[in-house]
Amino acid sequence: MKSGQSSRGFTLLETLVVVVLIGIVALAAIPLLSSQNPTKLGVAAAEVGNALRFAISEAERIGGCTWVEGSVPGHVLVWSSAACDKTAWGPLSDPLTKRALDVDTSGPAFSGQVSMAVRFMYGTTAYSRLLIGPGTQLNVFDNVTPNPNLVGPLGPNSGVVLTLGPQSVTVALNEITGLVTLP
Repeated sequence: MKSGQSSRGFTLLETLVVVVLIGIVALAAIPLLSSQNPTKLGVAAAEVGNALRFAISEAERIGGCTWVEGSVPGHVLVWSSAACDKTAWGPLSDPLTKRALDVDTSGPAFSGQVSMAVRFMYGTTAYSRLLIGPGTQLNVFDNVTPNPNLVGPLGPNSGVVLTLGPQSVTVALNEITGLVTLP
């Protein structure tokens, strides 16, 4: 370039270098952004397990009932009532966040990648609602809204199945003791 002339734009070589660099960064970033990180599955299982354990311990502590609601896709919500009264339910507060206890695998924390299926068993049928009463009474309710009906006591193979891509884990709930086990 001669002195006194002004430069307008980029050379072809400069443009190609930038395009190649953007391509390299994209090739490195896309797998990281779309990966199905198995850690997410473990964290989701731990959160669900902690929510179930807390619901059981809270029913014992207050001498009342807690209600585990899994009918909303991607959510496990927990409610409580000191008198086990159908009209006096309120959201159970998460002891850490002081907000309503809601394990949400459909939200940004899990990038919507972890799916959740709540399976509180009675016989061979899975339901999504569980009433936990004093003395670890575990009763399954049907999915009728707004007034679910008692189906019967919690059966074997109950729990919450979490899936991330081809991997899945089950947070199991023992039908007799109420023991929550993680994989």
